[in-house]
Amino acid sequence: MNETTLKQWRLFLAVAETGSVAAAAERVALTQPAVSQGLAQLEQRLDARLFDRVGRGLVLNDRGRALIPEARALLTQLARCERLFQSPPLEVMLAATHTLGNYYLPPLLSTFRQRHPRARVRMDVVNTRQAVALLLELKVDLALVEGPVSHALLRVRHWRDDVLLRVAAPSVVETLKPDPAHWPWVMREPGSGTRAVIERSLGADFPEPERILELGAGEAVRQALMAGAGVGYVSETSVSAALADGRLGTVPGPHQRLVRPLYWVRHARHEPGAGETALGAVLREAVPSSACFAHAFLHLLINPDA
Repeated sequence: MNETTLKQWRLFLAVAETGSVAAAAERVALTQPAVSQGLAQLEQRLDARLFDRVGRGLVLNDRGRALIPEARALLTQLARCERLFQSPPLEVMLAATHTLGNYYLPPLLSTFRQRHPRARVRMDVVNTRQAVALLLELKVDLALVEGPVSHALLRVRHWRDDVLLRVAAPSVVETLKPDPAHWPWVMREPGSGTRAVIERSLGADFPEPERILELGAGEAVRQALMAGAGVGYVSETSVSAALADGRLGTVPGPHQRLVRPLYWVRHARHEPGAGETALGAVLREAVPSSACFAHAFLHLLINPDA
């Protein structure tokens, strides 16, 4: 006599949980005769009835109820064995500075998850200095940052450009004096990429510390500017809606618009995994002149010490 099969045990559970051959057949995508045959073969092999026939339905009897936990345990163990030979899900851990983490990356990570539904993704939104620290400690696989990075153990590549606009609430713009040295300013804290770009771009025109309201997040800066706290530089991506509906306006004059590079950074001793490579494919597609970025990115993966 033939041994029982895993298919028969699956059909047994399907009938037990749905209460009928018809419902079980729909669940397992088989015909009703095929389900009935599989169940009959199992009962024949065990030499026992497992169900009582009640009208058109099937109800577990005592022997059938006793088999339920054993059948479930059998199929659970089988699933565990099968997973041992499946490709592990992609995994990627990244750090991103505030503009990138809040505006650029969320739609790209959504695209990544749609392509790789089982992927595990973790993103820490921090400033550039903190992102560098996470990379050096190998707590993340890669970082996307707004500020300049220079370290012997880090490999830095240009990803794309971002535009910083000097903006303020319309009520503030109307009252500003000609000399920016007298303006009230709202800025990110030292250590942030945005702050570093502003300091480098303004040079000697950078305002005195007493003129600056320092806030630790880009969104806090944006909200403070809309509330009339002063003048500040923010990514054009983050304020497009506020400019369109009049909550913010640009402040004309020298240094009204700053263009800054955004960087892809990884540890020189970190071997890129499958998750990082897959995410890189999504990031390349989102970059203008992506062919140039693709070349640089592939060069970075193939020649990590370059």
